[in-house]
Amino acid sequence: MSVSTNYHNGVPCYIISGVSSYTLPACEVSEPMYVRNEGTDILTLNPQFNQTIDSSASLSISPNDSVLINPVGTNWVTILNQTDTLSINQIGYTSGSGGSVTQTGTINSAVTLNKPCGKITLVSHDFSNNDIQQFTLNNSFIGIDDVVAVTFRAGNSKLYTETVETTNGSCNITVGDAHNQSTGSIVVVLNFAIIKGDS
Repeated sequence: MSVSTNYHNGVPCYIISGVSSYTLPACEVSEPMYVRNEGTDILTLNPQFNQTIDSSASLSISPNDSVLINPVGTNWVTILNQTDTLSINQIGYTSGSGGSVTQTGTINSAVTLNKPCGKITLVSHDFSNNDIQQFTLNNSFIGIDDVVAVTFRAGNSKLYTETVETTNGSCNITVGDAHNQSTGSIVVVLNFAIIKGDS
């Protein structure tokens, strides 16, 4: 684990890399701080025993993201949670936020990719006669209130795709033949992006 400390506007900034989790100091002896994830995967911040972060057990930070947290009693309160989303003239994620995964096994085999967006390459399959196939995307960024947008990166004009169910940590995606004709054996490649929601 690598942890370095800098200051931003007089506030300590902990820059963390090389680990997937980091335990914060006790709230009672701390001051407001920035925490930045300079690793290549999600960084999970954990509070001390009997303490919380935004009244929860942990907080996840994407690569290249940072968060400003303030100790209030035994709870770390998020003041500013910077994300890797674009904000000027574009909507989406910045370069380096996504990832890719290739399905193995069958067209129904689950895949796992813990990124807010990315590419899914499916196994070769012949979609024919209104054939509809479904697989599970396991992804720790997905919450039950979220919208997972999915589109074809490579496919066939006879096909359609959609997300049919979301749960905490996963969603189900279907790819189907919209015509009563065979596509022949093809490799479908999908793009997806998670849109955070609340209800």
